[in-house]
Amino acid sequence: MNIIFSTIKSSIGKKQIVAVTGLVLILFLIGHLAGNLFIYFGPEAYNHYAKKLASLRPGLFFVEFALLVIFLTHLFVIALLVLENIKARPVPYRLYKSSEQRSLATKLMPYTGTLILAFVIWHLLDFTFADQHGARSFLADGKSYGLYGVVYNSFSNPAHSALYVLAMISIGFHLAHAVQSFFQTFGFNHPLYTPLLKKISNGFGFLIAFGYSSIPIYIYFFK
Repeated sequence: MNIIFSTIKSSIGKKQIVAVTGLVLILFLIGHLAGNLFIYFGPEAYNHYAKKLASLRPGLFFVEFALLVIFLTHLFVIALLVLENIKARPVPYRLYKSSEQRSLATKLMPYTGTLILAFVIWHLLDFTFADQHGARSFLADGKSYGLYGVVYNSFSNPAHSALYVLAMISIGFHLAHAVQSFFQTFGFNHPLYTPLLKKISNGFGFLIAFGYSSIPIYIYFFK
């Protein structure tokens, strides 16, 4: 317990907690995307994946609870760091010389983080807690297609798809900063490899954003 409290008290410790919890959330994003891509194989494959996932309960509840704790810890410690920075600099600088050296992803972190939080709440209400056999699951042929139907009908709406893609772009920018920040937090900083790491981080953020965004784009334009 003393180690935990001492870690939270130090600025470096807080950043390490943010980095580690962020890494776990990134791994979840990768796994979740892999499952979502089953939608390209049609209703049967996608619903089979959803049912297989649901069959893992009650064990899945523990995983979901752990993810919730990790997500809330991530947010809480970030809030502590923000407050710490505000106290350290109560009067904002008129000129911040290093701001030009920061990447766009870094500058957008407060905004992308806020959008992601709003998206997570919306996404849970929209899909996770939705009635998978209700009115939204029915397609034009009058049949219920379960979760596939819910997702299909949601992304057939242009406003719905646009908001989802916007959220995925925010996640992409967030990840582009988060991945390189993880290594820097744990002391990995090399004049030769750091620029390459930044390119990899940007590429990773793009791939995750593209992978998720491809689903509403595919449904809206090609289905």
